[in-house]
Amino acid sequence: MTTPFNFSQAPFDCLNVAERQRLAEHIDISYFPQGTCLHEPGSTVDTLYVVLKGLVVEEGNGDVLAYHGPQDSFDSRAMLSGFTQHRLSAVEDTLLFCLPRAEVLAFTQSNPLFGAFFYQEVAARLAALANRPLQGQLQGMLMARVDSAYLSPAYWLESEDSVLEAARVMQKHHATCVLVYSTEGPGIFTRSELRDFVISGKSAADTPIGPLAQRPLVTIDADAYLYNAQLMMAQHTIQRLVVTREGLVIGVLEQVELLSFLSNQSHIVLAQIERADSIQELIAANRSMDDLIAALHRSGVKVTLIADLLSQLRRHMLRRVFSLLAPADMLDHVCLLVLGSEGRGEQILKTDQDNALLIEDGYTHPDLADICERFSQTLMTLGYPPCPGGIMLNRPEWCCEQSAMRERLQEWMRHANGDNVMRLAIWADACAIAGRAELLESVRLDTLPELDGGFLARFALPVMQFDVPLNLFSRLIAEAGDRRDRLDVKKGGIFPLVHGVRSLAIKAGIHTANTFERIDALVGQQILPNDMAQDLRETLAFLQALRLQHGLMSLAQDHPVDNLIDPEALSTLDRDLLKDALGVVKRFRQLIAHHFQLQRLS
Repeated sequence: MTTPFNFSQAPFDCLNVAERQRLAEHIDISYFPQGTCLHEPGSTVDTLYVVLKGLVVEEGNGDVLAYHGPQDSFDSRAMLSGFTQHRLSAVEDTLLFCLPRAEVLAFTQSNPLFGAFFYQEVAARLAALANRPLQGQLQGMLMARVDSAYLSPAYWLESEDSVLEAARVMQKHHATCVLVYSTEGPGIFTRSELRDFVISGKSAADTPIGPLAQRPLVTIDADAYLYNAQLMMAQHTIQRLVVTREGLVIGVLEQVELLSFLSNQSHIVLAQIERADSIQELIAANRSMDDLIAALHRSGVKVTLIADLLSQLRRHMLRRVFSLLAPADMLDHVCLLVLGSEGRGEQILKTDQDNALLIEDGYTHPDLADICERFSQTLMTLGYPPCPGGIMLNRPEWCCEQSAMRERLQEWMRHANGDNVMRLAIWADACAIAGRAELLESVRLDTLPELDGGFLARFALPVMQFDVPLNLFSRLIAEAGDRRDRLDVKKGGIFPLVHGVRSLAIKAGIHTANTFERIDALVGQQILPNDMAQDLRETLAFLQALRLQHGLMSLAQDHPVDNLIDPEALSTLDRDLLKDALGVVKRFRQLIAHHFQLQRLS
């Protein structure tokens, strides 16, 4: 009886039914006794192997480069070139599926997703294999009408209004865009245009918005299908559509709201938050947010878009919590901040509370301390555990006047030890979500005189604190505390990438907190080359997706969420992509070490 080939393993799951049938007709099985050499360096390769049973070792220059166990495929690079560079031999009695090189190469040409596994560079490979089509369960929802989804209000400005006024309107209403009246026709000015303008260094108060607005407006009728909206966003490479009814603008459909609608009744989550008049009502909305994460992940939505959506919903949630607890006039004198990964908009599953409250100098309120305590307790009720480091606004250190916070930051910068650097790093990601956002401006790190070359080197040094779990021969190293069979994807991958980008951004005076936006801004200032930036974007997205998948699996099994990945539990494709991603992190650490001259601190 012939053993069937497992087409559910990547990258073979990318093949369609006809391609699988064709390949199955050409697959053979070969037996290699223990110690048998499959290939010597330089030998011709006409087969792609997939291990059915046993173990194969790959060696080069006398060193072990990799082991290939059941479900692993090898050697894809040798298959492409037609000859192998390394020695391959059976460690034990081994059965291998043998896939003819000619057939596999034919599929790499006819099936782009399958071909991405073999041909593309790191960034393109990660991107192509991450963007699989949405599952069929979304198709029915895509036939809903545009006005069924949540539409953001449209805020209009005149062409002569300044960029500063546009920024104020966007900040006041938590909007991502404003629409612009003009004799040239209506236009749109988005957060992206605002970011590019800030990078240009021109005066926001003296520059009119009209010439900067994008025209013509990309509009869609309220009665159109959401399928058409999704298609238009993809065709125009935009994140929002202006919605009209009988030729009149009635609102703006954001990409995150479209994704929200397409996820198991998640279109009501934002409305639940905004309408909530009690903490109990917010608890119900919070449960809907938890369901939303799993639904989006099951539907194949990109992890960056999931993070964008959850970031916006969480900020609405925290803003609403504070507004329910604090008197309305208090928001004119304080600024509620989220810090760390929440501030960067990159946290998906709930993590420790990281927040702060800035207070206008001289402002006092008899109930302020009680309000902050109740805020922290409410977040615990919503599933946010207390921060082990005490970075919460119910602690005096993180709830203080602007001048006191400025002095504290300066003290940490003057004594930039490990703990103080991490406090400063968390602060560098601060994002204002309620109250007077301008209070944050006077306490940004780049406004402080201590921000010099010596401090910046000490600030960047933690990038080298944790070893990237990948050795010189691209083998994964799983050594995480007592659980030595696990790989810490945060310490070894996400943190050095995020903190390295953060260090470069602070030095460059870039104020955005999101890592992807920081990368874009660094490219704009020609600090990062385009190819490295693209690798960093796709690497971070892949590592975040791996972390999310692991976290959701842990929650489903009632296990605590951590960052410890079992490499052996990953598919062959994910292990290969993880090696690629960690290789990018290694190269980026070297760039950071050179840029900040970190060798002088060792």
